[in-house]
This record gives sequence, C-alpha cells and structure tokens, in this order.
Amino acid sequence: MNKVIIAFCEGDHDIAVLSKLLSVYGYSPYRKKVKDFPNPLNQLYINILSENIIEDSEFKFQRGNKYIPFVALSKDEILVIFHNLGGDGNILNGSTTSIIDKYVELNDEALRKVNKYEEINFRFLYFLDADDVGVENRLTEVKNLLGLDRIEHHKIHSKDLFEVGCYVFHDRSNRSKNGKLEDLLLALMKPNNDQVFNQSIKFVNDNILDSNRQKKYVCGYEAEDRYTGSIQFKKEKSIISIAGQLQFSGSNNSVIIANSDYIQTDDIKANDCCNDIMKLF
Repeated sequence: MNKVIIAFCEGDHDIAVLSKLLSVYGYSPYRKKVKDFPNPLNQLYINILSENIIEDSEFKFQRGNKYIPFVALSKDEILVIFHNLGGDGNILNGSTTSIIDKYVELNDEALRKVNKYEEINFRFLYFLDADDVGVENRLTEVKNLLGLDRIEHHKIHSKDLFEVGCYVFHDRSNRSKNGKLEDLLLALMKPNNDQVFNQSIKFVNDNILDSNRQKKYVCGYEAEDRYTGSIQFKKEKSIISIAGQLQFSGSNNSVIIANSDYIQTDDIKANDCCNDIMKLF
C-alpha cells in the first residue's frame, strides 16, 4: 500500500463514526497482526512497542501509546490509520507533530534503499470539535500548529512531504459554527427515530442532577467521601446513550454508534456533513 491516511481523533466516538462512514464507501477493518502490516509500518510499530519497559508499567485503565494506532481500515491500496489522542488538547499541543515526524521519516531515501520499499504517500487528517471556539478558529489552530499558509475546511492541502486536511464537527444550523460530534450524530440518528429520541431528551431534561453529583465520587477510607474533578455530564452524549441502551444494554456510546441501526447507509449518504468528511479520504 503506497497511500497511507493518518487520522488524528479526540476519542473513541469520533473513530466509531468515521469507521462507520468509511464502511459505507467500501473500507473494511484491517485486522492484521503488527508484524504483518506493510513494510516499513510494521517495523516502526514493532520498534515503538519494544521501547515499552514492562516492569515500569502499572495495572490501571490507561490509553495506549500515542504512536500506536487505535484501529485501521483499508480499501484497495489505501490504508487508513486512526490515532486516538484523548482530547483536543492532546491534538493541538504538539503530540500530533511528533507522530507526523515518525511517519515522514520513513520516506528517507537512504532508509528506503536499505529496507527496499517504495515511497509512501502520507495524508494527515485532523478531526476536532468546534466546541465554543468555532470552526474557523479550530482551522487557525491547526494551521498554526503545522506552519501552513492556509487551510480550508474539509479540503486537502499539500505541505512539503505530505498532504493535510481538517474537519471540525459543528452544529450546521448554528451560524456561529460552534458545536461538536454529537450534533452530527443526532442529525443522523433522530429523524427516523423521533419517538425514541424525544423520550430520551425528555428523560434527561426531567432528571438533571445537581452539578456536584455530575463529578467523580470518591469513597473515603481515611478521608471523607467526596466529589472531585470537573463536571462530566454531557447532555447530548447522555441522550444518545439512553436511546442506545434500548438496543445494546450496558454498551458505551462507541459500541452504539458502530452497531446501531439509528444510523443507516441512506442516512450517511444523504448527510452533507458526511459527504464533506468523505472528501478528505
């Protein structure tokens, strides 16, 4: 495969949505073992994984190494690799540029001659929520991060040794172009499932908890029980989760997005935002 698309995402939900979109257009999961990935990607990942010092690891819930893909899909000679960065801060703080460097270094001419592989056409895609910042400001952040002269929404630009593109999830009905991934999800899910989602919305609105109870609760031993950290409640995520429990009990939103018939092929093909996203691939 001589075309590799690297997608930087904020989290699992983004990857679930994008994977579902790609599946509609003929992409399938790339389930090969690390050693069986195309050369030189296989050696890159093996080298990174071998740097892990097992005895320094801790038993805890944790994100993997940012340099190791979260999931991959393929179609013909195109390989799409998703990196889960765990939030917009990790995408925009320089983590992605170090990942880009590792991939682009593979195209070093001397390295290619020694290991006998063709030059790889790399494309790096950024997927971010607009949040309250807005689409244009997000694009500016990516432009500044990569040192680009300009970047346009859902369009591909060339930079030195690779291509780059960006899509910012937003509420299309919002003139300020603020919003997030869940605005797209609800636009896809709700129209053909109005009753379920209207009831989910009503349930959430009727049962909003005190803001303190929307934080992490820690049971004490030597200290008193307490609430800690920031508010974790996100209304739209909760609405999707409640509707999804009617199909996949106990599943998180990533599983619901991936497997629910709330989003069908016709929904994706008729949605302008989905069509814009697909222009990047």
